[in-house]
Amino acid sequence: MQSIGERLEEARKRKGISLREAAEATKIRSDFLGHIESNKMDFDLPEIYKRGFLKNYARYLKLDVEKIMTDYHAQLLGNSRLGKKNGAEWFGQMEVKQSENDAAPENDEPDEPAPYGRIAQKPADETHSSRKRVPEQEDEDADKTFYLKIGLIFVGTLALVFVIFGLIWAILGSGGDSSGELTEGPELRDQPAVSEANTTRPGEASGSDSITLTASGNVYVLVRQRSDNKELYRNTMSADETVTLDKSGPVDILFTAGENLIIEQAGERFRPNTTGTAKITLQ
Repeated sequence: MQSIGERLEEARKRKGISLREAAEATKIRSDFLGHIESNKMDFDLPEIYKRGFLKNYARYLKLDVEKIMTDYHAQLLGNSRLGKKNGAEWFGQMEVKQSENDAAPENDEPDEPAPYGRIAQKPADETHSSRKRVPEQEDEDADKTFYLKIGLIFVGTLALVFVIFGLIWAILGSGGDSSGELTEGPELRDQPAVSEANTTRPGEASGSDSITLTASGNVYVLVRQRSDNKELYRNTMSADETVTLDKSGPVDILFTAGENLIIEQAGERFRPNTTGTAKITLQ
């Protein structure tokens, strides 16, 4: 019966493939392939790699992979049993030689080679298990590295999201002070005008003055008194609409279309210097 290595070598030669070509195709070193074809599987690699090489090589040569692996496992089992038997016989011979040289009382003790055989097998089992632990430990290290990378990516993404939200919040916060009052216009555009043009309290006439607003087109206007933050007027003025307001001290005038607003104060008529939405202050 052909060995596993002989079957692999015969299949390779039947296909006309050199050992070097097989090594390049399977990504397995040629010296390992040579050991496999020589049926010498004792090269210094963990058992899991040997099985992987054997499986890939058999698949490359289009042989029955399951049959090859079954025969290999049977070969490993046979070698293991042979090693146990040889170890037991060797330690048994040592015990016999030692018994011949010992004193007479020691000859009465029964020889027990079997326990020594089991002791001899223990280091081999430990070596085999340690080789098994090598790829398992490598897999655990790879898993730890993978999860560490995933965690770093998640933390980095989360930090980036917080930075973006912080920038947006800062931009909106800085722009809210200058445009907050103007945004009130569309919400209250249809509300009736709040005018104090003709309201004069006793004792305040001497300390107050007035301004007149005239619209040449549609314009939203908000007038607020600075001294007490009192709102003097808020409305959307249409073309040719005029309103006169009494004020006390400086006032802020916000408007949405400066080109459609005419202001009269102390007998002087003028337009704002800016068009569109803006804010001016009158003393």
